[in-house]
Amino acid sequence: MPRKQSIIIFPKLNDRGGDLTRKWYVEWKWRMPGESDQRIERHYKGLAEGTDADRRKIAKQVIKDKTEWLKSGAYLKGNQTRVYADELLYRNEAKMFGEARAQVVTTRTNLSEFLIVIKQKVNKKSYENYVSKLRIFNAFLKSNRFDELSINNLNRQHIIDFSVFLSSNQKLSRLTIKKYIQIIHTFFDFELDRGNIATNPAERIPAMGIIVDQAAVPFQRDERIRLKEAIEKKDPQLWLACEIQYYCAIRPGTELRLMRIGWIDFDRKKFRIPSPEAKNSLIELVDIPEFLFEKLINLKQYNPDLYLFGKYGQPNTEAVGKNTLRNRFNRYRDEIGISPDRKFYSWKHTGAIQLLDNGVQPHDLQGHLRHKSFSTTEVYIKKRAGSTENKVTRYTSEI
Repeated sequence: MPRKQSIIIFPKLNDRGGDLTRKWYVEWKWRMPGESDQRIERHYKGLAEGTDADRRKIAKQVIKDKTEWLKSGAYLKGNQTRVYADELLYRNEAKMFGEARAQVVTTRTNLSEFLIVIKQKVNKKSYENYVSKLRIFNAFLKSNRFDELSINNLNRQHIIDFSVFLSSNQKLSRLTIKKYIQIIHTFFDFELDRGNIATNPAERIPAMGIIVDQAAVPFQRDERIRLKEAIEKKDPQLWLACEIQYYCAIRPGTELRLMRIGWIDFDRKKFRIPSPEAKNSLIELVDIPEFLFEKLINLKQYNPDLYLFGKYGQPNTEAVGKNTLRNRFNRYRDEIGISPDRKFYSWKHTGAIQLLDNGVQPHDLQGHLRHKSFSTTEVYIKKRAGSTENKVTRYTSEI
């Protein structure tokens, strides 16, 4: 991937090491859209004479004025044809440059406009996934000068070439590449609906990449017992997180980590997952088993706005860190010698398989897991539990 180029380098004083016999100057740089080289400008006036304090006072005002000028985007006026919010900017770059950006219409323009729309439709985590993958796609287009093409000039071969790049250069798994193509396909569907293209070039892209099974492996019964003995008393907060995954299929990322006390419906004995955190971006209700609800009932005394999994092992105004629960779990798992392919996320899968073993029908499991389609549940079952019918028990005798 090409090295990322800075759009702006803000004004800075060069005081020649404090040497008053030399000309001091303030220098700043910027790059116009479509240009590979940065433009450089220097201010010398008032900085070639006077005392140290006089020069620094003038430099301070120059830096202030030119910083405001650059941030405003005024240097772009009269040069470009379209202003848009660039959703592909990296966070630090966006803070410096501001959201508004002017540029000749290219594929990057379309990508940014797509992200503005998708941002309103998906949760924060999904949006960040869109941004990261489309950022890589845009960098690939740029490195091959494809970004100079208009959206209707991109074709299926460009998407295939990108898949080859992800497979050969980035060594990504087949599943990961498939996710990239799905997002790119959604982007082109957006352009199709807007009438900017006649066909979607991301159709029928050959599967590429290394086949890697990264699914968390469910726990066996003896492993669950050993983990409970190791965790329950020493880290009750972590054990509660394991139980909520196991019994309620709450996803351990945003749903579990950012769960607030107010999400517990104490009257109906349900979790109410609000749309910003739910994977499907819809308000979702999840049943709580009676024995787990008894552990949660004492939480009614807390402010409903507190995070259930807060810092310091108790409800708090600040949630635990993104990887905190997983890292704590991994330490216990490793200490008692359980394989690393059993992950924190394995609790959710283990609970689902236990329901199947207890006779729950696959369609009921779909509702429990909150899958939109039954085909997703079928793939889930096949991948983690295999066939739900043990045919070998039908043999009536030994050979």
